[in-house]
Amino acid sequence: MERLPQLDLEIRGLRKRYGGFTAVDDVSLQVGQGQFVCLLGPSGCGKTTTLRCVAGLEDPDDGDILIGGREVTRDPPWQRDIAMMFQDFALFPHMTIARQVGFGLEMQKQPKAVIAQRVREVLAAFEITALADRKPASLSGGQRQRVALARAMITEPRILLLDEPIGALDYALRETVMIELKQLQRRTGISFIWVTHDQNEAFSLGDLVVVMNHARIEQQGPPEAILQRPRTPFVAGFVQGNNVFHGTLAGQRDGMARIETKLGAFLVPAPAPRATGAPASFSIRAERMGQARAQDSRIEARCVTVEYFGSIRRYILERGDGEVLKLDQFGAEPGWLQAGETATIGWDSADAVLHDDPAAARVLQPA
Repeated sequence: MERLPQLDLEIRGLRKRYGGFTAVDDVSLQVGQGQFVCLLGPSGCGKTTTLRCVAGLEDPDDGDILIGGREVTRDPPWQRDIAMMFQDFALFPHMTIARQVGFGLEMQKQPKAVIAQRVREVLAAFEITALADRKPASLSGGQRQRVALARAMITEPRILLLDEPIGALDYALRETVMIELKQLQRRTGISFIWVTHDQNEAFSLGDLVVVMNHARIEQQGPPEAILQRPRTPFVAGFVQGNNVFHGTLAGQRDGMARIETKLGAFLVPAPAPRATGAPASFSIRAERMGQARAQDSRIEARCVTVEYFGSIRRYILERGDGEVLKLDQFGAEPGWLQAGETATIGWDSADAVLHDDPAAARVLQPA
């Protein structure tokens, strides 16, 4: 029998309550060796509490946490083969950079010669050798970020936990740091668990994106699956670039469902039969919509404003039901709609995505 590769992290049925408030509710997650996982969701959804339970900074009320196949649910943080990096970096103000980069090895009581050699190697790897004798107060935000990462990585943990680690950096520096972090993660083979509310971070960095809402996982899978095939109305509405329609299932035929909405009836691919008359919702990506031509689905909408981002031109329109509709056009193409104008917007029915049946039990297998 073929032996499956060892998981770096497995969370089984995790729950965490604070009095009458449930912060994490039945969360289960598997992280393979060397994966970059992003926990994504709005504030208060449970992503940071989940991370703190994995780190051993919070004791869960129910569930199990395994790291490298070993049960660690009640183990202290220093026995979990992990490192954690916080948004404020938590550098020691009185220590030189070299001393605090090697601090983890000091706590492990490594020989001084080994510590000195490893510190030199890590400082060079993070290109901060010139900072070795300086204190954190004299460093820029980007330099402090590299020091914090070097300190976390020097012990070569199985998993690195990062709680919005670049949220305090300016936009230009964040882009640079994201590229560096992705390259670092691939080079070391260490699994990264990254908490963020920033979708650009999650979809740029993650091999696996885990979308959380109200203390539970709504959907998990590769970035492309989350973006192109949202499974619930929440995921579709939360992820940028989706237009969501709500209605009632009026019938099914030849693999297509007919959804009655306030804007009319629309056909949507339906892989499985559902009960007629049940609530239903579907979404269409903004880039899949355009000026109505030969498409089989269409609505009237009034343009509210036009946003130009260089690579894309985004039209913000108001639908007949009062909801906002977003339409993306390749930025190099000439614009065709101005604010205040009304247009017929069309899309191919095959591009619509029907969301999971809200009456059915959740099935959260990776996409």
